[in-house]
Amino acid sequence: MTGTGPFVSVVIPCWNEAGFVADFLDSVLSGSHPADRMEILLVDGMSDDGTRDIVRTYEQRHPRLRMLDNPGRSKPAALNLGIRAARGDIVLRLDVHAVYEPDYIEKCVRGLLDHPDADNVGGVRRSAPRTGSLLGRAIALSTTDAFGAGNSKYRVGASGPQWVDTVFGGCWRREVFDRIGLFDEQLTRAQDREFNNRLRQAGGRILLLPDITCTYYARSDFGEFCSWMFEAGYWPFKASRSVGRWIGSWRNVVPLGFVAATAAGLALSPFSLPARRLTVGMMSTYGAAALFFSGRVARREKDARLLLGLPVVFATTHVVYGAGSVWGILDPGKT
Repeated sequence: MTGTGPFVSVVIPCWNEAGFVADFLDSVLSGSHPADRMEILLVDGMSDDGTRDIVRTYEQRHPRLRMLDNPGRSKPAALNLGIRAARGDIVLRLDVHAVYEPDYIEKCVRGLLDHPDADNVGGVRRSAPRTGSLLGRAIALSTTDAFGAGNSKYRVGASGPQWVDTVFGGCWRREVFDRIGLFDEQLTRAQDREFNNRLRQAGGRILLLPDITCTYYARSDFGEFCSWMFEAGYWPFKASRSVGRWIGSWRNVVPLGFVAATAAGLALSPFSLPARRLTVGMMSTYGAAALFFSGRVARREKDARLLLGLPVVFATTHVVYGAGSVWGILDPGKT
């Protein structure tokens, strides 16, 4: 496929993704954006699980795909390596744990061209389980429900184009990086959040277009999910301390408030009747809300079993995320 228009560099950080990388590359390489107007830079952290062999077979068949080495395995370093190597007028970031609609790249590019006041364009990230278990389905569904994900529009969706504080991945004009710099390599996670915050502080705008969609494979293992939630709560606070400014939003603070209030109430309850009553009331209200939102999802999905799994997942999300936030505030170590 040939065409005209801006040349696009697709940058993909990757490490040990043998289970996902083939489907991912199939979805990207079969896209509708003209093949001669793009390059695909997969920046690999020296994977040792067979990922590199898979990518090499695709490289041999698709000249626009190139694998770059990222010996340090750092995700922001991978992004910066890819951006520095990019030849495109537009830079687009993708995640290997997702598959993309055929028109994903084309719509992202069109979004930038049609909205010259936008500096970053993204879409809605649907969520699918990595396994077919009830817990896996509940985890995936929780990440796209307002009770589990707050008002994050790229997770819960939107009825039309909206200016937002962040999007999944991102699509930028090259000049954005010349203007505000690259990703902060001191941040193991939250580098995209910090970059988008820095972009907005510099007067940039981030546009979500809900007709741009991809499907992300959420963690289905409970232990992995808990670890993921803890880090998700930890990094907005730890990264904010590292860069010297708040890079989160109000939705990052809500689980922290819930955990702190519950912990204080439980600690005071043996000594104070008002504290005991307030704690019971708060926990009862939370339980009722969790059941309500679980019921709404179960009814939409036509699966009553979700009434068993979703309340557990919602509670785990908020408690573990909040605990991670506490540690993000208190952790004395460096990033």
